[in-house]
Amino acid sequence: MRAFGTMLRIGFAELAAYRGEVVIWILTTTMPLIMFALWSTLAREAPVGRYDEAAFGAYFLSTLVVRQLASAWVVWELNYTIRTGALSGLLLRPVHPLWYFAAQNLGVVPFRALILAPLVAVAFLVFDHLPVAPTPLNLALYVWTIAWAWLLTFLVQAMFGMLALYTQQSLSFQEAWFGLWALLSGYLLPLELAPALEKVAVWLPFRAMGSLPTEIIIGHLEGPALVQGVLTQLAWAAVVLALVAFTWRRAVGRYEAFGG
Repeated sequence: MRAFGTMLRIGFAELAAYRGEVVIWILTTTMPLIMFALWSTLAREAPVGRYDEAAFGAYFLSTLVVRQLASAWVVWELNYTIRTGALSGLLLRPVHPLWYFAAQNLGVVPFRALILAPLVAVAFLVFDHLPVAPTPLNLALYVWTIAWAWLLTFLVQAMFGMLALYTQQSLSFQEAWFGLWALLSGYLLPLELAPALEKVAVWLPFRAMGSLPTEIIIGHLEGPALVQGVLTQLAWAAVVLALVAFTWRRAVGRYEAFGG
């Protein structure tokens, strides 16, 4: 833990060196803006459920924020280090490689937040009233659940990345997962507009990695539903962490056995 602060600074320094690439990456994850344009066009005729144009604006603006702040790319890093053998050097360090990758991924978060801030400010200027519920509790839970969404995203990607120790290349697993995530996380549409999906999604990890913070900040989760959402997110984080720890020991043992 003493070394983690230094690793975060290194991660931020790497961002400074490759800031152009990071900006391009941010610009390629703007699907929420596209979905807002689509759904807001429909809402001009009549509200869709309880979503009018401003409500869709609040939902997809928050979705964009969550997507950017809870993103990780450790699956690509693990595939690269395993394929090239660079993982061997990381295993010789006195810090677990996943701590190194976590610091590398987290080092970009301040820059992403800086890029998002003007967009959020413009949205509040464009819309006379964005239907958000910025109570102290909701704001605290918004930040809390985004942090856990990032951890879940990181752990799931680490799990898929480690599969490269068995298959040489595991990005196809991540791509299949992303397809399910886009459908079941609330990324493409609010889950309550698809009740059949929502009944399943509330118990799966996808929503915990996607729309849960957004549903909190726009005031759509209260009481038992709010508690269930937060506890489900924590439960999935514990499950995936246990899977990562279990798989890591066996995958790295296999890697070393074959002279990695």
